[in-house]
Amino acid sequence: MTRAKRGCATHPRSIAERVRRTRISDRIRKLQDLVPNMDKWRNRMFSRIAVNTLFLLSDVNDMKNRLERDVLEFSNSRK
Repeated sequence: MTRAKRGCATHPRSIAERVRRTRISDRIRKLQDLVPNMDKWRNRMFSRIAVNTLFLLSDVNDMKNRLERDVLEFSNSRK
């Protein structure tokens, strides 16, 4: 019996999903090659996405903290 390399899933669904993701990525790259200056645009978009994700995560963290505080206040008021 041979072992898979560390980090490599061997379940058929995992393999199929990896193949699907690779196929999608390859097709997206081919489409991006058709658009002029795509690298510049893509870099700009990824930096915006990163900033937006940072703001989103910050908002989610604030909401989580508020909910935890509300739960604590509620449980203290029930005593």
